[in-house]
Amino acid sequence: MTRCARSRSLAAGALAVSSLASRQGRAAEAASGPADEGNDVTVVEVRGQREKDPAEDGVSASVLSRRSLESLPGGDTQPLAYAITTQPGFVADTFGFGPHARAADGGIVYVIDGIPLVAAPLGQFESTIGFLPTRIVQRMTVMTGGFPAEFAAGAGAVVDIRTRHGLGAPAGEAQVSYGTYGTTDLALNYSQQIGRFDVFATASLETTQRGIDPPSVSPILHDQMRTGSAFLRVDYLASDHDRLELLASYGELRAEVPLDPTLLPLSRAPLGAVRGPDDYGNSPPPFVPYDANPIERERNLFAALSYTHASGDAVLQLAPFVRESYGDLTCDPQRSLGPTADPGSSCSDVERDVWHGGALATVAWKDGESHALKAGVQLDVAASDVGYTSYARDDASPSGGPDPTRTRAGRDASHVLSVGAFVQDRITRGKWTVLPGFRFDLERADFAGAGAPTLLLAGPSTRLGLSYAVSDDLLVHAFVGYLWQAPNTLEAPVAARVLIPGLAGQQLAADLKGERDWSAEIGGTARLARDLSVGLTGWGRLSIDQLDRVNVGNTNLVASYNFARGRAAGVEASAKLRVGQWLDGFANAGLQLAQGRGVDSERYLFDAQQLANPNWVTLDHVQTWTANVGFDLHDDGRDTHLSGLVGYGSGMRTGADGQLHVPEHTTLDLTLRHRFGMAPLRPEVAIDVLNVFDEVYAYRIASGYVGSAYGPLRRVLVRLLVPLG
Repeated sequence: MTRCARSRSLAAGALAVSSLASRQGRAAEAASGPADEGNDVTVVEVRGQREKDPAEDGVSASVLSRRSLESLPGGDTQPLAYAITTQPGFVADTFGFGPHARAADGGIVYVIDGIPLVAAPLGQFESTIGFLPTRIVQRMTVMTGGFPAEFAAGAGAVVDIRTRHGLGAPAGEAQVSYGTYGTTDLALNYSQQIGRFDVFATASLETTQRGIDPPSVSPILHDQMRTGSAFLRVDYLASDHDRLELLASYGELRAEVPLDPTLLPLSRAPLGAVRGPDDYGNSPPPFVPYDANPIERERNLFAALSYTHASGDAVLQLAPFVRESYGDLTCDPQRSLGPTADPGSSCSDVERDVWHGGALATVAWKDGESHALKAGVQLDVAASDVGYTSYARDDASPSGGPDPTRTRAGRDASHVLSVGAFVQDRITRGKWTVLPGFRFDLERADFAGAGAPTLLLAGPSTRLGLSYAVSDDLLVHAFVGYLWQAPNTLEAPVAARVLIPGLAGQQLAADLKGERDWSAEIGGTARLARDLSVGLTGWGRLSIDQLDRVNVGNTNLVASYNFARGRAAGVEASAKLRVGQWLDGFANAGLQLAQGRGVDSERYLFDAQQLANPNWVTLDHVQTWTANVGFDLHDDGRDTHLSGLVGYGSGMRTGADGQLHVPEHTTLDLTLRHRFGMAPLRPEVAIDVLNVFDEVYAYRIASGYVGSAYGPLRRVLVRLLVPLG
């Protein structure tokens, strides 16, 4: 009998609750210290199961334990996206856009303790996972392809997070860090087992003078940010067969929108001067006066209550949830459109509040030794309220400012009903494992007051993953599927009226479509030596009504649209190495290509030349080559660590038609940390040096929220972590 984590236990199917074994497991872990490689204790045991390679189900996945996350440079102070983009198939993007998986723009499903984190509005800086701190994660499975039907339809990826929980006597950690750009990060964790209750809580507050990735690498102008977050998990073991879990997470952000100090006003140029395109053929960004004060404020809330009942070989889970995503962008029109602003300039104030309410119900059961079945349904009701004011510069006034005769304001409300149902099986026959699955999703979007017709979108998804164990050291896996992905319909009728002043106030059709994909992959994992394993996977995707996103104008609202056709392909290679008790390392590399052709929805977002283009266009978030090499060098007692991460990117796309690359970049991050075992409370001190060689690199050029977005130069941070209890 093996022990595995709670979320994996619940999903496996053959389950038996044992509160006595659970208590014994907790006591053993409390005595031995932190769990090795994230194999924490369990409330629910799985009889006859073992911790398996995800590829056994035809899934392309990697697993990051608590120890793995702490060993990355920066540790818990880094956002979750930093850890995710170290894995094969992912490309990092600028703050607010999140990572991209296998050349898909969006389509990443985040799951917390078995509960999907429903979609939030596009473009907000912390709308996806930014408000979830890395320190809440006990174990994270990152799936880039072949994932089961239960994880929703999508062309992107699945990030399955299992959170930390209370354990034994009261315990906690206090951490403070300080460094470059005046960055200060304070965090406090607490955990405790109280009878049948387990409690884990964490809270943090961070301030920095470099928040949103700015449009110029240096100097940085107007970029202060303050963020705070809190997380609570409470478990209650009601009986030997019943468990309740409460999850609650909250985050707030206040950020200055960075200005470009390298861009000069036309008022300083010769009379009649105009700005030309940049070296890549991109249109020049508008000048925003240096004294302007645009501000973004956000808050994010997620709460869920999960009830689990195990009886024999069956497990039932019921989980109602609620989520709010609020954003408030003020553009400061009086100064943003002031005397030095470009003629014809515009800006917008946007306030949006999106509420989700829904529930997940699943049942898993085992039929003999060869079948592990699971079925479920998810319901989500979303209500979006968006208020906006669009300002145009008064070019006739010497002092500029907004022209009251061209100021437009309004509100939009969207209501979206989403329903998804799935059934899947895991069939084991000797060396073969087969994972068939079927899913059907339905989405109904109503745009109250927008003059747009109701959208009714629906589509099936069929999946088949399989694997064959050639030997104990070689596993071959494959996947084929027809997948349907719903668009983000929360802002479709709103975006153009806010972002495009010429369309302000007009009634616009909403004609988004669901994306349909034929997806396939084949690969293998091999253990070449006791402590060396490698993997290689090739994948491809053909799409109808391929979804993409465009950020227009100078606000952070993002609009989705469809290409008539899409195609993508890639190869991913990975390796993991352990040398004795003192070195752990990993490496991966990826090649990807993705293109779309023929815009066939939300056509008002594009000019006539773009709409008439018959050619395949490379998507602007595609990065041809990506590579990561990480290592953690430590002593036998794991008190002293030298951790490093080398990241390479060939650059995402830029240019009028996405035909050119953003310049390539290679960065090195290092952390040296030591735990003083003989000192009171055994504190740990760490020094993080991020971007050691001060590499100048851009995520994007002339695209995205602030036009261009550059990564940070060298940063040095000092961290102090003190265990409590």
